[in-house]
Amino acid sequence: MVELTPTKKARLFTLMEHGAKPRDAAVEIGCDPSTARRNFAKLQKNPDFKAKPHRPGRPRKLDQRGLRQAERNRPPWSHPLGEPHLRDEHVAARYAWAIEHAKWTVEDWSKVVFSDESIFKVFGSDGKQYCRRRTGEALLPQNVKKTVKHGGGKVAVWGCLTWYGPGQLYRIDGNLNAAQYIKILDDALFGTLSDYGLPISSIIFQQDNDPKHKSKTAEAFFEARNIKKLPWAASSPDMNIIENAWAYLDRKVRERYPLPTNPDQLWATLEEEWRKLDLGYVQRLYESMPGRVADLIDAEGLWTDH
Repeated sequence: MVELTPTKKARLFTLMEHGAKPRDAAVEIGCDPSTARRNFAKLQKNPDFKAKPHRPGRPRKLDQRGLRQAERNRPPWSHPLGEPHLRDEHVAARYAWAIEHAKWTVEDWSKVVFSDESIFKVFGSDGKQYCRRRTGEALLPQNVKKTVKHGGGKVAVWGCLTWYGPGQLYRIDGNLNAAQYIKILDDALFGTLSDYGLPISSIIFQQDNDPKHKSKTAEAFFEARNIKKLPWAASSPDMNIIENAWAYLDRKVRERYPLPTNPDQLWATLEEEWRKLDLGYVQRLYESMPGRVADLIDAEGLWTDH
């Protein structure tokens, strides 16, 4: 059985104890549904997230130093996920932010509208991709990475999440600047609040520290519209639940057959799949926030597994 990390075990147990199905919990923590089911069954018998599994057979001949040396010499079959570089001031700011929000409850977080921009590419990323397949399955549609000459194009979007469901998705034309960002907020953010019947006084708006978000033009807009903002620590995408929603959206698009073959088709597919985001999934992301903050405190401001 694949053994999950203590952090993932805790998140899995919380999700499934609150009624999440194994498939949805697996998507949230990044594992197979069978792994989620087996680990949850084991945790029901012994809810010790840090318990080490019993390893039958002969004991290891290598000590920890030898294991680290072997790991350094291991062929590079896989690549670590890219994460923004954390300078000392980033680590300190992240830790301070976590301490400041340590007592926030799910009810507190439910007032936050999380936002972000993302880029989706036709036919997937430019990086190396791998899939597991059996002999004779190499040319099945789900195992073939589709490509087109000179690339298939891309779509840049802005989106937001509310406790009540996904907000409006906005297609970004050209390079995003401060003026266009204000137009997005005026159209898509306020359109989202109107869709859900939410007064501006009832929400806290989250955005990262991109210069366009912090420009004088944007600050004047927030002040004029009386928008309360959530202070945000630099380099903290692991604390923004919309990052999980972007990854989930990308997977749903890649499951489509046939796949979109140009930016306009991709945009239409993104809009459709975004609107279909399950409310239970969105609210489970919100419910994960106290745990994320606790993990950030445990990590003393360094990266967390989210």
